Amino acid sequence: MRDDETYEPEEVQSLFEALKAVPDRRGRHGRRYPLAVVLAIAVSAMLAGARSLYAIAQWAGEHHRLVTGTFGLPAGWTPSHPTLHRVFATLDVEAFEGVVHRWLSERFVAPDEALAVDGKTLRGIHGEEIAGVHLVAAFAHRSGMVVGQAQSAGKGHELAAGRKVLAEAPVAGRVLTLDALYATRDFCQEVAERGGTTSSA
Repeated sequence: MRDDETYEPEEVQSLFEALKAVPDRRGRHGRRYPLAVVLAIAVSAMLAGARSLYAIAQWAGEHHRLVTGTFGLPAGWTPSHPTLHRVFATLDVEAFEGVVHRWLSERFVAPDEALAVDGKTLRGIHGEEIAGVHLVAAFAHRSGMVVGQAQSAGKGHELAAGRKVLAEAPVAGRVLTLDALYATRDFCQEVAERGGTTSSA
């Protein structure tokens, strides 16, 4: 496959359909919106620039006809900020990320596309009030998609998070590019056992 080609799968599942696989931890009492609907609205709002629960609720309200028509909700029904807070407070984050990563991988990443495994630190906000987060991710070279991600306690703990990413990422038939931290005998052996090969940066 050439670098200028775009991978197209034989069958395409919508992200909304994929999100239905995320388990709903909420109690049945008072549950007004299906979880997949709330997650799809949140994703749509964030793609449009929303960066907070307030902004997501505002976007949904401003586009209520589109939202209710698309997801079959009664007229005027869009999730409020308290609803979004309750949903995300109980969300199984790992399951949600796993569903999204698999969808991205199956939809946009060719079966032989190389992956880079690396760690990055996301800056916190409000000084030390909300600390930054250190993440290890598997990043597809050509398509630019993240197909696996795990949080680590910091740079000294990246290897454990890298193994978690490796366990979930589509490794078979791919080359994984690694920096020196991951170029260990055990890590490379795990890649080989999963059907992949490694290349150190």
